[in-house]
Amino acid sequence: MIYKHSFTKLIMKMRMIRDKLGQNTMSLPFGVIFSIFLIIVFIAVAYFAINHFLEIGECGQVGQFYDDLQKQVDDVWNSQFSDNVIFEINLPSGVEKICFVNSSAIITSNAREDYDNFENYIPENNLFLLPAGGSCNMPSTEIKHIDIKKITNSTNPKCFDVSRNLNLSKDFYDKYVTIK
Repeated sequence: MIYKHSFTKLIMKMRMIRDKLGQNTMSLPFGVIFSIFLIIVFIAVAYFAINHFLEIGECGQVGQFYDDLQKQVDDVWNSQFSDNVIFEINLPSGVEKICFVNSSAIITSNAREDYDNFENYIPENNLFLLPAGGSCNMPSTEIKHIDIKKITNSTNPKCFDVSRNLNLSKDFYDKYVTIK
């Protein structure tokens, strides 16, 4: 009788071990699947975070362009005479043109469709980036100390392709800076 009880106990132990082994083999695929799921989630979050930071960098590039242009214009404006000061345009790839607009004058260029975009912005601003969607919600600004009447004398708005450089100049008797 003693042997029978020990034998039953041994069988029960073996069944418990078998059940645990069965659970372990079933939990292994779940652990692998869960790990793969976590890896995919981490990669997706990293992708979106990197894209977000790249967009912030492009927005910073637009703000930096405005600041650098204003600084260069101020330097030329503070000098008595400056001729052919080259300013390199460095903007995100979404921006195709920069346009100087005299909002108090008549539109004389063929860019009427572009000017329709300008009418939605602040009238004091005289520099606009086109298309507006590529400028990170900063499509316009006011550049001080420029002779907007002289710049837009032949065409208003006066647009420049971003692949070109701007030429800043101020004659000895000029009060403001001219951009060509």
